[in-house]
Amino acid sequence: MKIKVGFSKKVNKYAHLQIQKRMIEEHYTYLSCSIKNEVLICIGSLQPPGCKDRYKIKIEYVTGHEPKSTILQPYIDPCKEIHMYNDNSLCLHYPTDMFWNEKINFYKYTIPWLSEWIVFYERYLENGGVWEGRESPSHIRESDKNINVDRD
Repeated sequence: MKIKVGFSKKVNKYAHLQIQKRMIEEHYTYLSCSIKNEVLICIGSLQPPGCKDRYKIKIEYVTGHEPKSTILQPYIDPCKEIHMYNDNSLCLHYPTDMFWNEKINFYKYTIPWLSEWIVFYERYLENGGVWEGRESPSHIRESDKNINVDRD
């Protein structure tokens, strides 16, 4: 007879979200984070060096999935040219370049990528609508957008 030892998925997910929350708060003090319905939600204002505007951002993370990053203010009209989905979330990487799982400390990737997106967005506004950032080969399908609910 085999005995199953361990925690339920829900307990593991919550513990994982607590660890991610702690790491974000240690590295990015301008973000305020909370956990609601198994989603880590971080909100704050960001102005990368050299940028003229300050951006209110929201990051939603579900354990094991790519975080959903959104610019809350100023309002930006979503369009493919600026790597933005119809729900105002951002396309920050090519999905097949990185397969998200619970072992990835997303603060190391998502927040720097979000800052880089803002820099490219301001350059886009300055140079007449040319996106200077890297692009994925199949850019940008709505089906690739990030989610903020667990698919399991």
